[in-house]
Amino acid sequence: MRKKKVLIAVIIVTFLAVFGLRAATGSGNVYQLLRTFNKILQQVEESYVQKIDPVELVRAAIRGMLSKLDPHSVYLTQKSYEELRIHTKGEYGGLGFTVGKREGVLTVILPFEDTPAYRAGLQPGDKIVMIGGIPTKDMELDEAVQKMRGTPGTQVTLTIEREGIDEPMDYTLTRAIIELKDVTYSGLIGSDIGYIRLVKFSEDASEEMRQALDSLIKQGASKFILDLRQNSGGLLLQAVGVADNFFSPRKMIVSTKGRASRANRDYYSTRPAKTEELPLIILVDGASASASEIVAGAVQDWDVGLIIGDTTFGKGSVQTVMPLEAGEAVKLTTARYYTPSGRCIDRPDTVKYLIRNPSLGQTFTTLGPLKRSFVSNGAIVPDIILEPREKLPSLFIEIYKNGLFMQYGSKYVREHPGLSKGFKVGTSMLEDFKSYIRTKGMEFTDSEFDSTKPFIQEHLELQIAEDKWGTKGKYEVLLSRDPWIKEATALLSRAISVQELFTVADIK
Repeated sequence: MRKKKVLIAVIIVTFLAVFGLRAATGSGNVYQLLRTFNKILQQVEESYVQKIDPVELVRAAIRGMLSKLDPHSVYLTQKSYEELRIHTKGEYGGLGFTVGKREGVLTVILPFEDTPAYRAGLQPGDKIVMIGGIPTKDMELDEAVQKMRGTPGTQVTLTIEREGIDEPMDYTLTRAIIELKDVTYSGLIGSDIGYIRLVKFSEDASEEMRQALDSLIKQGASKFILDLRQNSGGLLLQAVGVADNFFSPRKMIVSTKGRASRANRDYYSTRPAKTEELPLIILVDGASASASEIVAGAVQDWDVGLIIGDTTFGKGSVQTVMPLEAGEAVKLTTARYYTPSGRCIDRPDTVKYLIRNPSLGQTFTTLGPLKRSFVSNGAIVPDIILEPREKLPSLFIEIYKNGLFMQYGSKYVREHPGLSKGFKVGTSMLEDFKSYIRTKGMEFTDSEFDSTKPFIQEHLELQIAEDKWGTKGKYEVLLSRDPWIKEATALLSRAISVQELFTVADIK
């Protein structure tokens, strides 16, 4: 009985804490419904055909309740709450590599530079067969990750099998604070175009962005590309901090509006701009969301840069994380984002028809010198829309999912220590790769492989460059062939000011 009292208390606390419900509402008495819920729970626990865990049923009920709201309001268990904390804080105690299952085996995907795993010499494709002497054969991925993470300064031994080496090897690594970078790469394209890849908005995003801009300016950059493709967002204040680099003080960056008065707030730039008079292009795609859309929307509204790419995701809602007991939490949508011109970023399904059917949206005017009029119905529609890349062939996807690019790349780098930059994947190497993946159980026809060759060639060059020269090597290859970056570079090469950039792009 005590357990049931605790359960009903948890339900009541959750309802009231999340929704601020009073005893009576327009749809009936909440406490009466909760008593009904408790009676049903008791009957299920006592009479259901098989034994069940009532705690899991309550958790399922909470998830069901939140699912009626929106996709972003969710119940966080201890584990998922901790993962969210790591994602937003941007650091954890561990070894410093990504890991996954390949052919059912725990496998190193990529060591991060300047981490215990990187310094010890772990390589992509290494198979982790034991952690601390415990076999990993039947170990779930989450369990393995938890065993490798831990307090900085403590040690853990990984037993590794590596292709080409007969005997397993033991690596005893000392855990350290692993920082997950928001800016994964910044560098020059040519002599004066600075490129920055921002992958998320955790607690260090704005500081990393400022450092990247300062470094590029010192190297001679006077034009910039900010790549926000595949960036699903993060912290609101970090979005404001990143955008702050592009505006003079007291320019609105974003506003939030919700039902509670505390959810209504305007956010402004506060620092001298680093790039306001310099040409700026922001790359976005269908996976650019939330904080990415705040930055792109503000830049577009104030006419301080061009947005090019594909229409963004349209995730324009604010989630507040409310801690519960026992290390759990609820993430609840409490407001929506609005750009400086008043556009709501949250996107209804109709926005995908916006370009063909402008009458579906509302007309807004930019606040900058151009005073451009455009139609919006959620998300950020770029100033210049680019064709998305071809759909990846199914054979390519299967090769990638099975980790065969990674395995072959690490093997090739080991066997070719004298590899120099600028190498190309030629016909003989493609034939060798074809034979290699067949030995790994891949089944396909020669015609299927031939039609996939351009994708395979490109990805092999990226994979080998990353294995040999790290992130910098990968981006040097990527920047030289990415069609969207080429488009942005071509526009920037013809402009020395923001005004010229809009003229070159024929944006009025």
